Formats: sequence, structure tokens, C-alpha cells
Amino acid sequence: MGGNMGGQGPMRKGYSASGAGYSPSTVDNRQLAYMNRFNVITNQVSLLVQQLNQTSRNVTDIDDALNRLPTRIQQIRKMNYRVMMNLEKDVASLSERWSLAKPNVASIIGSTAPVLVSEGRTIENELAQRRFSSNYDVSQLSSVEARVSTFQAYVSDFSSRVSGATGDTLNKIHSLDRDVGVAERTLSLTSISSFKWKQGESPILSVKAKDLNADAEGVLSLTNQRFIYESEKEVVLKKTFFIATQKKKIRETTVDRPIGMIDNIVKGRVGILAGQGLYVTFKPDSGQQEMKLDTDGEDADLVLRFHNFISNGEADQELDATEGSKTDERPSVPIVCPRCSAPYSEEIYRGQTSLQCKYCGATIPVSSN
Repeated sequence: MGGNMGGQGPMRKGYSASGAGYSPSTVDNRQLAYMNRFNVITNQVSLLVQQLNQTSRNVTDIDDALNRLPTRIQQIRKMNYRVMMNLEKDVASLSERWSLAKPNVASIIGSTAPVLVSEGRTIENELAQRRFSSNYDVSQLSSVEARVSTFQAYVSDFSSRVSGATGDTLNKIHSLDRDVGVAERTLSLTSISSFKWKQGESPILSVKAKDLNADAEGVLSLTNQRFIYESEKEVVLKKTFFIATQKKKIRETTVDRPIGMIDNIVKGRVGILAGQGLYVTFKPDSGQQEMKLDTDGEDADLVLRFHNFISNGEADQELDATEGSKTDERPSVPIVCPRCSAPYSEEIYRGQTSLQCKYCGATIPVSSN
């Protein structure tokens, strides 16, 4: 047989033998391209709606935060956290400023958000109708893409206006929330500490940290008087067929030095596998080797911040301004050994409550009053 069957010319690539339309492979490619573009547009709209909703909640979020902060601060004061005494004043000042700014923000949201929410729903409905198409022609999505582009511009402008009116307030709230959180965590960690508190001693900061010298997880605490590190370990409470079925984590104080015996604290990488951490060096007569502590970057910054807060006297000033005895005042009269009457001429470190006579070895108490 010569020629083509039925007298037809060569069949064009991409069409079925019957000439009824696109081949299955071509239809699949068109459908894939259509759905890819459709999904991109849908995701874009979803993100814009989320942005719109979050921006619209700014007033409520600020109100809630400013209502919660005073209660949280009151609670840490009840638990004897007596530093960062600026918190109460800062919250009151911020609440007053927000009460003046809030009507303008509420007006922006009230006049604009409902219109944008309605437009977002309309676009979502249109996309739902276009999810399935008879011929998967990408050009059919052009009109909805243009509408989404306009919607994006309006949402962006709305968010900028609200952020401009609330950004400073939100930043201050985040700062206050962080500091109150530091106090709450400090009180939580020190509530189950292994060390006993001294007269006039007050918690300043506690963070989780790993002592790389001892390869032990633990807790670092700074008080107005001491630098304390507690190692954590698990003890088995019960075994069943030689398998530990009940365990308990306990702490043991492994480093306890007067805060004044710290020579320096610097932040840096503490090991090949470890990340940011702290190098803590002590005065030569402290008897304490340098510590390498692995902790996260934010906690390392907190340790540096609050060590400076203690060492430059700010902590004592705040503690002395609140109820309680004066903190860590050095004796104004010469110290002599109660046993051999020899004068004590060595340096007395901040937080030190007892000394040792170098002549007879007797313990010399140091009064903090």
C-alpha cells in the first residue's frame, strides 16, 4: 500500500490520531503549568491574608500584653526579684503613651481592614472557581493575577501605616517581655537550687550552661554576692530487671565564688563542635581555674550584661533602694583576727562573707552591715 492511510497528510506532533485535540502528554504538560501558576497565586493570596489578619490584631495584641505585664512583674516582686526596678515605671509610661496613640491606630484598622478582608475573600472565591479548567489555559489566570497585584499593594500600604503607628510600642513591649521573662526563668531555676542563700543575697540571673571542663550540663547563677555553677546529674530511683525505670535529675554546687573574684568574662566560640559560649577567668587567689561554658548566644549576652550590672554597682543601688539591709558594704574599720589579733591586709572581694587569717588559719567573719 502506498501513500498515507485515508489520504491524510502526516499527523502533527502533539495531536491525537483522530485529530480530536491535544495528545495526553501535551494535556498533562498544560495542566502541570496551569496548576503550578495557580498554586503560586493561591500561596501569595494566603500570605497576604495572613499579613492582613496579623496587622489587624495589633491593637488587641498590644492591649493584651500591657494588661499581662503588670501582673507578671508583681509576681516576680513577690518572689523577691528586686532588680530591674525600672520595669514598673516603663510599663506605666508605655501604657500611657499607648492610650494616646490607640484611637488613631484603631481608626486606620477600622476603616481599611474590613474592605481588604472582603477583597481577599472575593479573590479566594474566584481562585476556587478557577482551580479546574477544561483546557488549562494559563492566560485565564491573568485577570486574577492583576487583581492579586492590586490587593498586595493595598495590604502593603495598610501594614506600613499600622506598623508606623505601632512599631515603637511593639518593640518596647518585646523588650519588656524579654526582661520579665529573664526574671521569671531566673526565679524558676533558683527555686530548686542546691545552694543556700546568704543574708542580704538576691538572685540576679540564672541560665542553663554546660561546663565543658567537666563535660556536665548545669545552671549558672549570678547573685549580688556570688558566682555559682551547679552541675546536673541523673540518679536512678528505681530499677526493674536491671533497667532504670525511675530517674531524677539533681544538682550539685561545683563552683561557688564571691562575685568579686571574677577577673573577666568574655564571649566566644568555646569548641569545634560547641557554639557561642563564655570564658570565665577568676582572680589568681581564688583557687578556681578558667571555666568554659557552652550556652546559646542570647544567654551569653545576658551573663555579660548582668555581670556588668553587678560589678559596676547598679545591682547594689537597686537592692539598697528596696526593702532589706544594705548590700555588701565593706567594713570601715580595720579587720583583725579574733584569735591572734593580726591585721588582715589582703583584698576583700565583693560577696565575700568570711576570710582566713594567714598567720593562724582562723576564720574571720565579714559583716555585710
